[in-house]
Amino acid sequence: MNSLRLRWIMLTRGLGYSASLTEQVYHKYLNHHKVIHYRDGLPVYSLSSPALFSKPMANFVSQTFYGILQNRRFPNMMSFAVHDGCDLKCGHCSFFDGVADATRKLMCADECMRLVRDAQSLGVSVISFTGGEPLMREDICRIISSVDKNLSTTLMFTNGSLLRDKARELRKSGLDSVYVSIDSADKDRHDALRGVAGSFERAVSGLKAAKASGMSVGISTCVFPDALADGSVGSIIRLGKELGIHELLIFCATPSGRMKDRADLIDNEKWIDDLIAFTEKFRDDGSYPGILAYSYNSSHRAIGCSGGSRWFYVSPYGDISPCDFNHYVFGNFRATPLWKIWEEMSETEPFNCSTWGGCKLRKSSYRNGKHAIYFKP
Repeated sequence: MNSLRLRWIMLTRGLGYSASLTEQVYHKYLNHHKVIHYRDGLPVYSLSSPALFSKPMANFVSQTFYGILQNRRFPNMMSFAVHDGCDLKCGHCSFFDGVADATRKLMCADECMRLVRDAQSLGVSVISFTGGEPLMREDICRIISSVDKNLSTTLMFTNGSLLRDKARELRKSGLDSVYVSIDSADKDRHDALRGVAGSFERAVSGLKAAKASGMSVGISTCVFPDALADGSVGSIIRLGKELGIHELLIFCATPSGRMKDRADLIDNEKWIDDLIAFTEKFRDDGSYPGILAYSYNSSHRAIGCSGGSRWFYVSPYGDISPCDFNHYVFGNFRATPLWKIWEEMSETEPFNCSTWGGCKLRKSSYRNGKHAIYFKP
């Protein structure tokens, strides 16, 4: 009798409960639970996570389960910089003056594809291609095609200047999502920040072409402490709505790369809390794209700063670091098996667990420690 009663409850309430559980999980992770796109018929909540009910999502769940059994952390994301050149000149770039090295050689296509296979064998369910500018790499579609799409979803960060003419080929190669970097809704201001005239118009054209190809599309924008006061955050949100994008990803400026000496970005969290609060007014409005303030995601409110504990970054030369902004190198893929580098990094404090309080690089306590490249003896 009890068994029949349980089955009846599962039949009558299971669907609604599953929907509530899904909404709560995504709300905790993203600060909203809007389905922002149906890609290939499956619901997408963020470009940075696998579509719900997809095989890459099954991979993510299964790897989480095996991590519990082994009391070990498996990476769920790899950010892979495939090129060290760029056709723009952004003053806030974390790559140049941080990673780029003209004396070193890029990994060849075969090395890149081996890296992809090794990352997937570790359980990576999200592979993000970045740079430099990734579309400057002529064999990028070949590399994307090498990804086992049963295990990982694929996305790209690009400035958009070359995207319009390559969007269809990228989609055909298996690229699921693309973030285009736009830092101001005012085209002249954007072009000034990016250092090249016409970059705004090319970025918008690339977004439209990517959306037409069937990809999930988003804007990635970098904001500074005065972004709320000058109205630029509200403007970029409205631009996203106007363009019909699926997600707006907001990065708070990080003291890394060309901005490594920006003292106003260190131990300064008040403006970030205000930014997160500002975005919440749009989260339940379905006419706006999904809005993910990355500082929310890396705070105590969600999963915390997980660079080195849940994801890792690979430079164009094979160096392995905790994330795109944190350039402390734990090893090189060309010299050491990826799993060994991951094991060391993910078991070393403070990367052996997610840390609350936001990005480590914005904390003087981390920047003065032994695992910071900005350490000054």
